Amino acid sequence: MRLAVAALVAISATAVVGCGGSDDDTEPARDRSAEISRLEKKVEKLQDEARQEQAGTAGSGSGSSSGDRAGSPAIGKMLKRLPGTAGLVVAAPGGDGPRVGGGDFKTGPAWSTIKVPIAERVLADAGGPGAISSAQRDQIRQAITVSDNDAAAALFADLEAAHGGLNGASRAVQQMLRQAGDSETVVSTEGRDGFSTYGQTDWSLAEQNRYMAALAGGCVSDPASRKLLLDDMAAVTAEPWGLGAAGVPARWKGGWGPGTDGRYLVRQMGVLELDGTEMVVTLAAIPDDGSFESAQAMATRIASWAAANLADGVGGSTAC
Repeated sequence: MRLAVAALVAISATAVVGCGGSDDDTEPARDRSAEISRLEKKVEKLQDEARQEQAGTAGSGSGSSSGDRAGSPAIGKMLKRLPGTAGLVVAAPGGDGPRVGGGDFKTGPAWSTIKVPIAERVLADAGGPGAISSAQRDQIRQAITVSDNDAAAALFADLEAAHGGLNGASRAVQQMLRQAGDSETVVSTEGRDGFSTYGQTDWSLAEQNRYMAALAGGCVSDPASRKLLLDDMAAVTAEPWGLGAAGVPARWKGGWGPGTDGRYLVRQMGVLELDGTEMVVTLAAIPDDGSFESAQAMATRIASWAAANLADGVGGSTAC
């Protein structure tokens, strides 16, 4: 179990100023040496607790003959030990296969994770990567790899121009979710406190997992578009936290932002590669102290635990 202490310390020096992920506000740079020291101690404590949990739940990820293959009781037990509200859903890539998860967090704002289906829609409208402009290609890359808000806004503006405005563009992105089997999520047309409309989409972890599994399993979009999106998700250069710091190859997209109470929600969707097996993961965390750094540390702990304990539970890819 590795929490990538150095990566988390680097996060503490840069992430809160909004350089990597969502529609969050920015704030002036300041001396953060004391905060870095505090985070180092927090990470050390989390590592110790994670090792204890892994020792206590090792083997439980394989589940039992009852069909609970990924050990959702173990997931719930692990999440309850975290200092906040969290959720985790895992599945194999592909169609509507079994999903296993746990935690008190079920749904919330998509924040920057919605940038992937926005990019997918732009690609679909154009007819694939070969037909988009060089500017659009760069905007997709920036929106996914560094979660650039201006790049995502430009892509969404293209959809507004093509689909008759905000409502039409939102429905166009929503159609990407429908094609993946998500019949519930409605892409938001209302922002909050200056945040983007689409970032406020209420997207459950289960339905987000369904979308990510369909994309990773080749069930939606054309092969060239899927490859472009997944390759960009494998090249994320923003803060290596959560799935990006789980110690295994990962393709992922994260997002974050403050709730109406000021507490930060962080969430991710992606694919972990585990000894030849791919596991689709969606996770979210809201720490008790409300801080962005604590939320990221929780997400990293969840992802690391999932990588260490759940690989045998998801099985191979399912049919589309």
